[in-house]
Amino acid sequence: MASINSVFWHNTQSKYSGPWRFMWFKNCFIYYLSSKFEHSQDSLEESLNNQSFKEIGRQETDAFGWVSPLGRGYDSLVYGANSAYLLAMRKEQKVIPASMVKEALEDRVAQIEEAEGRKVYGKEKANLKDDILSLLKPKALTKSSHTYGYIDTRHELLVVNAGSASAADAFVELLIESLGTLGAVRLMGEESPGSIMNQWVLGDLSENLQLTGQFDLQDPKDDRVIKIKGEQDLELVKELLNDGFWVQKMGIRRAEEFSAVLSSDLSLKSIKFDDELLKENDEIDSQDKIARIDADFVLMTQTMAQFIKELMQHFKVNTDKE
Repeated sequence: MASINSVFWHNTQSKYSGPWRFMWFKNCFIYYLSSKFEHSQDSLEESLNNQSFKEIGRQETDAFGWVSPLGRGYDSLVYGANSAYLLAMRKEQKVIPASMVKEALEDRVAQIEEAEGRKVYGKEKANLKDDILSLLKPKALTKSSHTYGYIDTRHELLVVNAGSASAADAFVELLIESLGTLGAVRLMGEESPGSIMNQWVLGDLSENLQLTGQFDLQDPKDDRVIKIKGEQDLELVKELLNDGFWVQKMGIRRAEEFSAVLSSDLSLKSIKFDDELLKENDEIDSQDKIARIDADFVLMTQTMAQFIKELMQHFKVNTDKE
C-alpha cells in the first residue's frame, strides 16, 4: 500500500504551503442517502473489519477490501471529522496479457491437433483457455489501486472519488456488503439534466456558477459528440444547441471555490480547488498531520455539501426518505 505521504499529501515542493497537504477529491460520483445512516464511527469500523483487505490469492483474479484511509502505518479503517467518515477501498488485480494467453492457447491447440489428428472446437478450446489461465495466475503481476469515499451523515451524502462509474459502484457495493444494507442512490433529476444544462448555456445560469468554455455536445440523431474548448466558441455552442444538440459535459466554475467538468449523469470530473480556498488552513501547524487532515477534510466536505445541495435543487433531485 502506498504511504500516507504519496496517497494524501503533496511533498514540500507543492505549490501549496506546508510539508503536508490533504489531496482533495478530483472526480466525484455523488449519492444521497435515502434512509438515515445509523452507524457511529465505532460501529462502522466494526462492520468494515469484516471486509478488510486481504492479499490476493494465488488462484484469484482480483481482491477487494477496506484499508486505512490514512495510509500505511495506520490501523483504523474509518477516519471521522465533523460528522463525516472517510473510507478507502483497495483493489488488487492479476494482470495477464491477453497476447500471452492467446499464444499459449494457440500452441496448445496446435499440439493436440497434430498429435490426435483432429480439430479443437469451441467448448474444448474454452476449457483449455481456463487451464492456461490457472497456470498463469500464480506467476502474474499484481496491480493495485485505491478508491476513496466519504459518508457525510449531516447532509446525508455519499461521495466517491473514482475515475469511472464502475469503480464508484464497486466501492458502494463493498460498503453495502459490509453494512448489510445502505440506502445510497445516485443523483438523478426529475427533469432531463441535458435540458437544464442547455438552458444554462443559453443564459439561465445560476449566479454562483460560471462557464469555463469546455463542452461535449451530443447530436441525438446519431450520437455524434462534438468537443469544444474555448470561451470564444460560446456562440458556436449556442448555434449547435439551437440545431438540436444536447450538452453532455460542461466546464463550470464555482466562484472562489473550484472548477470542474459536470456531466449529464451529475458526476464531477477534473475538480480543481482554487488556491485561495486551499490556503484557508495554512495557519495550522504543518507538522501536525492529523490537525491538518481534520481542517482540510472538513473544508472539503463542507464546500462539496453546499454545492451538491444547489446541484440537487437545480436538477430537481427527489430525495424522499423511506
